[in-house]
Amino acid sequence: MSDVPTAEEFAQALSELPPELKAQLAQQAGVQTDGEVDTIAIKLELVKFVSELRKHNQAIDWETNKIKPELIKVKDIIVDAQKLFDFIVE
Repeated sequence: MSDVPTAEEFAQALSELPPELKAQLAQQAGVQTDGEVDTIAIKLELVKFVSELRKHNQAIDWETNKIKPELIKVKDIIVDAQKLFDFIVE
């Protein structure tokens, strides 16, 4: 028999934890327990997304049209991420 708990056993163990410990675990995992949206985390994810998207677009331009990639500026990434954030929260 394996020493690794099943998903059901793990869920049962989590359900038996005290509420304070559940809240602490949720906080460490990045889960919001009070229903509020963590805008900072969303903005950071959007910055990563926009950065990767710009790099991808440059790679596509290079492969298809042999257009040399330009420098990706931090200001441009932030502006694009903010536009996406504004669109999401509208």
